[in-house]
Amino acid sequence: MTNHIFRAALFDMDDTLIDRRAAYDDVYRVLYDQHEVIHSSTSWEDALGFFWSLSPDNATEPREAFLAIQKKWPGVTGDPDSHYNFYFSNMVKFMKVIPRAVDFVDWMNSTSIPWGVVTNGDQFQHQKAEATGLDKKAPFVLASKLFGVNKPAPEVFMEAVRIIDIDGLETGDILFVGDNPYTDIIGAHGVGMKTAWIRMGREYPSDAPAPDFIIDHVEELKRHFV
Repeated sequence: MTNHIFRAALFDMDDTLIDRRAAYDDVYRVLYDQHEVIHSSTSWEDALGFFWSLSPDNATEPREAFLAIQKKWPGVTGDPDSHYNFYFSNMVKFMKVIPRAVDFVDWMNSTSIPWGVVTNGDQFQHQKAEATGLDKKAPFVLASKLFGVNKPAPEVFMEAVRIIDIDGLETGDILFVGDNPYTDIIGAHGVGMKTAWIRMGREYPSDAPAPDFIIDHVEELKRHFV
């Protein structure tokens, strides 16, 4: 696998090309500052630790997260739907591209290698792409909820293969790159794609199929495309 050259690539978006981790801190700092019942009783460090417990494997469901927040701090006002909109609108506001990822994307485009983004989420994912300028660089952004199924369902991965539209392209010729073992790696592995996992200082879990590559940054993948 070391010298494998791929004909196409697919990328997750959050924490693969754009910096969800930093934006997540910023979003919940706003929430922390807005609610006296939280900041008067809990240090920012402790509150942030709790907020991150609501995002296992770098994924979160904001409506469920709000219920957990309200259970921990009963005086927090609002409702799950308003928190969903709060979370994603602020994510869009704070989102930035991961350092050097733009250079990598520009390099991918210079090679004419077909690629695209497959991300779990709805219209807010497109807004993130617009806010970071990724929409002008990515050949396509396929948002799962707008398509109809979330990763790891095979249909969304195969829709990306259809969009790439290369004669004779097999799923084993495609490298899927993402940070979530349970949506990105399991899903891509299930349709026969090769996989690269973004480590982000974590150990890979034992209950998911092993990725073909473990990397710290997408730029490490250049040698697998030329």
